[in-house]
Amino acid sequence: MARVFVIFFDIGDTLANAVVEGGRLARIDVYRFIPDVLARLRAGDEGVSVSLGLISNTGDETAERMNQVLTDAGLSGLVEPHLCLFSSVEGLDKSQPAFFKLARERAAVPVAHCLFVGESAAERAVATSAGFRVSPHPLHALHLVESEVFPTPLTLLGKE
Repeated sequence: MARVFVIFFDIGDTLANAVVEGGRLARIDVYRFIPDVLARLRAGDEGVSVSLGLISNTGDETAERMNQVLTDAGLSGLVEPHLCLFSSVEGLDKSQPAFFKLARERAAVPVAHCLFVGESAAERAVATSAGFRVSPHPLHALHLVESEVFPTPLTLLGKE
């Protein structure tokens, strides 16, 4: 039976730059290395399954709008839809441990198998208080997975 791990990412300033026009989210500009990193993480390893999700503060954006923005940015195929938690939809934000607890419940894995990746030290502290492991950057998360989770090393972006 495979071990299952879930990695949740913040969107803004972690995976992409949020572009706001007229007070609304117009799009997200994904950092160029992110699709490769997410694909490597999703690939898992023998006996290990990795699912990817999002935990993001989204103002008053609807789920439909967030899903469209993710699709337009090319991220929707890299994350599990049921693991995408948006503050505007859930009525919680990343200042609340309950938001992370809800994410863990949706993931249906032990909290020790959950990792939150986000640039904000304050948000990582809240995630830690909810029992999550944390990482400040997607490349650091890849390193954690390679060195601590998987039984054999993965290669960064397919390179030795």
